[in-house]
Amino acid sequence: MMGMRWTNWLGFAMLAFFLLIHEPIWLLLGFGTAASDSMELDSTKILWIIPVVAYVIVAAVLIIRGGRDRE
Repeated sequence: MMGMRWTNWLGFAMLAFFLLIHEPIWLLLGFGTAASDSMELDSTKILWIIPVVAYVIVAAVLIIRGGRDRE
């Protein structure tokens, strides 16, 4: 469909899945409302941000580049 390869669809599915489960990940990363109603980052969980960002980057690259053309 529309010249999209399976890798493009995989990237799209990865981002769609991320959109469905973003709330638990947001809480896992340590973002929560403080007493002053401002968002604060729990610095003890900062290392969890690295795999989440890597996941989003891989999904975006799969959507943009995809696989090789077989032409």
